[in-house]
Amino acid sequence: MRISTSEFFLGTLNDMLTQESTVSKLNQQIASGQSVVNATDNPSAAAAVLDTANQIDQISTNIGNAQAVSSTMNETLGVLNQVDNLLNQVQSTALQGATATSSSADRTALATAVQGSLQELVQLANTQLSNGQYIFGGSQATNAPFQTTPTGQVVFKGDAGINQIEIGPSLLVPVAVSGQSVFMQVPDGNGSFAVAASGTNTGTGVAALGGVLNSALVTSEHLANTQFEVSFTAGAGGTLNYKIASGTGAPGSVSFITSSGTVASGVYNSSSSSAALSFGGMDITFSGMPAAGDHFMVRTSQATSAFQALQDVIAALQAPVAGASGTRARADQLIQDALATLNQVHTSILSAEASLGTSLSEINAVQSQDGAITTTDQANLAGIQSASLPEVMTQFSEGVTALQAAQAAFGKISGLSLFKYI
Repeated sequence: MRISTSEFFLGTLNDMLTQESTVSKLNQQIASGQSVVNATDNPSAAAAVLDTANQIDQISTNIGNAQAVSSTMNETLGVLNQVDNLLNQVQSTALQGATATSSSADRTALATAVQGSLQELVQLANTQLSNGQYIFGGSQATNAPFQTTPTGQVVFKGDAGINQIEIGPSLLVPVAVSGQSVFMQVPDGNGSFAVAASGTNTGTGVAALGGVLNSALVTSEHLANTQFEVSFTAGAGGTLNYKIASGTGAPGSVSFITSSGTVASGVYNSSSSSAALSFGGMDITFSGMPAAGDHFMVRTSQATSAFQALQDVIAALQAPVAGASGTRARADQLIQDALATLNQVHTSILSAEASLGTSLSEINAVQSQDGAITTTDQANLAGIQSASLPEVMTQFSEGVTALQAAQAAFGKISGLSLFKYI
């Protein structure tokens, strides 16, 4: 087989160019410290690098989101804690007014203090984050969610929507809680039923809410708008009788009168300082002594607001305590009712705090997991991407030596000529 001079020179030149390319790539690996400088060098390794780097970037974004939402939640928890402290102060104030020695002047002064607390509550409910967003505005977080009308009522201008943020694959967490659920959807009374005294009562009886004896029955009464009227009448020999009637609609209304029926009756235990009556799956306890002709209305709980709860406390403290028989007892009943609803506001705040606490625990767990995954991915990326410098430098040195030898040999061979031997 004959090899022409041109073929020999071309083959040798191509070999040197290949060696030069190899040496150049090794030199780039030494300079960058990476084994994959160009995707064409190792397509499968380049694809693995890209996938791993994208996963690290996504986890980094999720961690940033988690840190941001954690900050917001902690701010929200701080505000709710302030609300809880405020409610404790209002409760203490109302209890001061409920003492037997408090005068109308004392209660008026206490009512003024609660009015200041009401204004403070509105301010807390309108708290803004450092970015200007309103914590309790729902998805309408750019405007103050709570506004006071000219009549003094506090209305909600936000919505029940909650913005969410992704902290993991298909894992969304709420950024905050809506003021509608925290402040505007509070059940009054003890959360199941509420009681009120007639404005014409003359006795000293005050009704305290007991517990639920049959939750299914109370639920059905709520759905049917069933209400109860507890009335007291004079009995034989100076005794006091009670009768409990149930019906749909408010006691005294036409619908109640036409649908009512007696569910319990008997002789009231007037020898004890307190007496309990059970009916309709619930019970109430009376302190003091009701008088013949007194009436108390009992109904299932209805939604109210935290602001209305404080307004009820103010109204109760402003009610007169001096005057005709039964005046103080009616005022005490108002305070008793307001305190019961205030406890439900406490429950709503604690529920919101518990919900945020659960979300924070979940976020912390995800952050810990993301941190571990990121560490593993970075190690994998380094294993794929990083060049083994001792090995690469050895290959580079060998490549340079081989290239120099090839260049020297090519130079000698290309200088040979028959004319030198003629």
